[in-house]
Amino acid sequence: MDLTELKWTKNVNHQGDDKYWAYQNVGPVLNIFQLNWKTEQAENALKPEESELILLRQRTKVTHIVKLLNNTLYKETPEGEFGISRRVQVIWIADYSSLPPEQDIVFGYHVHLQGGKVMKLETPTFNKHWGSQGGLVVFQKHLLNTLTLER
Repeated sequence: MDLTELKWTKNVNHQGDDKYWAYQNVGPVLNIFQLNWKTEQAENALKPEESELILLRQRTKVTHIVKLLNNTLYKETPEGEFGISRRVQVIWIADYSSLPPEQDIVFGYHVHLQGGKVMKLETPTFNKHWGSQGGLVVFQKHLLNTLTLER
């Protein structure tokens, strides 16, 4: 699996019952869905470019890697708290029959990223841990091993 376009991370959560995972039941064929942002976060939602990858986290677990399919911002009607979205395709999803992997294990350090905005992976904390080891490229290789993805 090619993770060279993995540059972003986003915290998501299921709206409603906490016993469910967000975006757990995406379609079985194309695995395409609308990734939501809060209505006031339109500028943030447009930061990642088409074909870039986002690592999704929820409840301190890593649950998805998704690919942005275009640069279009979709507005839901009627507008609600999460009234905008981007179209994404799942390239990896956690096995929900067991617990998804801990984000601290996946990142290799204690992750303290909150909120629902998309963020560059290369934060100061990320760079402090991964910078001396080869940076984002080495992290992407670490992710392939940690999630046991094809090479």
